[in-house]
Amino acid sequence: MPGRPRSADPTDLATLARAVLTRPAVSYLEHHVRDYIREFATDRNLEYAEDRYGNAYVAYRRGTARRPLVLGAHMDHPGFVIEGVRGRRLDLVFRGGLSAEYGTGEAVRLYGAATGEPTGRAVIETVTAANGRIAGARARLEEGTAAAGDMALWDVTPFSRRGDLILARQCDDLGGCIAVLSTLDRLAATRAAAHVIGLFTRAEEDGLRGAAVVGRERLLPENAIVLAIETSSMAGGRAEQGGGPIVRVGDAIHVFSPKVTQWMTALAQELRTEDPAFAFQRKLMDGGVTEATAYDLYGYETGAACVALGNYHNAGPKNRVAAETIHLGDLEGLARLCVRMAETTPRFDSYLPGLRKRFDRLGREATTTLRKRP
Repeated sequence: MPGRPRSADPTDLATLARAVLTRPAVSYLEHHVRDYIREFATDRNLEYAEDRYGNAYVAYRRGTARRPLVLGAHMDHPGFVIEGVRGRRLDLVFRGGLSAEYGTGEAVRLYGAATGEPTGRAVIETVTAANGRIAGARARLEEGTAAAGDMALWDVTPFSRRGDLILARQCDDLGGCIAVLSTLDRLAATRAAAHVIGLFTRAEEDGLRGAAVVGRERLLPENAIVLAIETSSMAGGRAEQGGGPIVRVGDAIHVFSPKVTQWMTALAQELRTEDPAFAFQRKLMDGGVTEATAYDLYGYETGAACVALGNYHNAGPKNRVAAETIHLGDLEGLARLCVRMAETTPRFDSYLPGLRKRFDRLGREATTTLRKRP
């Protein structure tokens, strides 16, 4: 079947969000999201590939050779996998990070690992903990069927909208996947001159494993600029939903390339000058660790961008599980920023002379003012 012409209009962002967010996923069982990404690429005549570890790559390349921009997001989200079934008793293992204060008494929906289709519903009776986090649980099957290896995901809305606010079971990091896909979609629609690789990794919630193997095995072009595209906890006032995409300076354990961060900031400022309604934020976002840390430590020129995430890892108020939230306007702004980066040949030093000139003036003035004051 022929793919969609590249000149076709890009998919509506909310439509794209629904298509991605409703696919069940957990670490090591990301294949239903990956299947959609493959279909997306085929439909747009974009290059699609997988490495031997199951990470997916979608490439857009048009125009003269330029330094590739890699936009990376992970396909997994914290959740349970059924380890054993004994009558109506289910033994579950948790893949991801969530306080053990959550879980007991919560309901989970069961999904077939092979089909991705719902098969039943169960209720968590007891939670087992390791270092204060959920390690596993015992659940009671309430309806339907269950099989070892199937997914057991929180029984919250897979996708809904409240105005511009998206509520979904797994925004982290399928929201990042949406932003990367939307960027590729817009480039394909406009036939822009750019070289972008969408990288979709596995098992981020189990120790950034997909990103780590990509970095260790040198699976990206050596001259690539690599951006981790994430949803990041806004808890503690770290950022504001609806305040625009976030140029992420660092995470809980690391800071990223100052040159890339300055380049991204300058392009965001350009967008705001062209369109005063365009908003963006520049934040550390130290509520978690992102894949940019792995890429940076393996020597790639690395930056990060994200949108503010509510109910991080489904941790709602009063120790109750809840849908995660992201803002549609923030996703739109992030896609716009990524497109601008893709269309702009990075000359990092070109964004620094203005700053150097400013500080040179201050330095000259200081040679006089500091001598006059005690």
